[in-house]
Amino acid sequence: MNWWWLVIVPLGCLWWLPMLGARAGGLPWYFFAALAALWGVVLLFVRPLYDWGTKVSRKLGQERMADLRERLKPKLLPPARVALLIMAATSAVFIFL
Repeated sequence: MNWWWLVIVPLGCLWWLPMLGARAGGLPWYFFAALAALWGVVLLFVRPLYDWGTKVSRKLGQERMADLRERLKPKLLPPARVALLIMAATSAVFIFL
């Protein structure tokens, strides 16, 4: 099993804590809608954003770091997508609470 699932997905599940604090702070519903939309857009463009970060690492001369990112990409992106989906869904749920 890919151990990144055990690291990244629980972090995505903890997104309800800041949302609970934001709700207790009295933020309006459209704040939560904007966050849900933000995580949805990031979810759609996670691979191009990851590739862009790798390209920036190469331009800054961090070849070994960029190579590591390329090797970790197939293991890291699926749990990252699930975590982003959990964060978007959690933000969307707080629209109605």
